[in-house]
Amino acid sequence: MHYKEELTGLLKESLKEAVPALVKEYGNENITVISIDADNTTGFGDDYSFTLFVNTQENQDRRVKDDDGDADPWYYRFCEYEMYIIPDPDNFDNVLSFLNESYASNIDMEETYECIVDAVEQLRAEKFFDSVFPHDILIAINGSEVFDPEDMVKFIVRMNGEALSKDYIENADSFL
Repeated sequence: MHYKEELTGLLKESLKEAVPALVKEYGNENITVISIDADNTTGFGDDYSFTLFVNTQENQDRRVKDDDGDADPWYYRFCEYEMYIIPDPDNFDNVLSFLNESYASNIDMEETYECIVDAVEQLRAEKFFDSVFPHDILIAINGSEVFDPEDMVKFIVRMNGEALSKDYIENADSFL
C-alpha cells in the first residue's frame, strides 16, 4: 500500500476514536468546530505531534464577552488558539508511530495535511460526522503556517462542502 493511503487510513481510524471522545468530554456544550494540527517542527528531533482544537458556542460566547475591545465573533469561532486545546491525543498514537518511525523522511507537512483532508473527506462521504453530531460541525486544519489563505479555504471546502464552509470563507481575513 502506498504510504499516503496508509496514513490516510490511520488518520481515519484515529478520528473515528477521537471525535466521540471529544463529544464525551465537551458534549455538555454545543461543539461547532474541530480543527486538526500536525507539526514536525517542535524541536524534538523533528518528530511529528498532533493537536486537536475544539470550539463550542459557549466557549466562543465567553471569549467574545471577555474581550475588552471590539470583539470579532468570527475570530473567536475559527481561530484555533481561542479554542479548547488537546495536545497529542492518545487516539493518534498509531499515526505518530507511523510518521515518526516508518516514513518521517518521506512525508512532508503538505502531504500530511493532504492526508488529513482526504481522511476527513472520506469520513464525510461515509456520514461519520452525521452519526456523531445532531447538527453540522465544521472540520478544519490548523495549517496556516504551511499554506496560504487561499489553499486553506480550498481545504475547508473539500472537507465540509461549500454551504457549511460559507462563514469560514466569508470571514477568513479575521483569523487567517
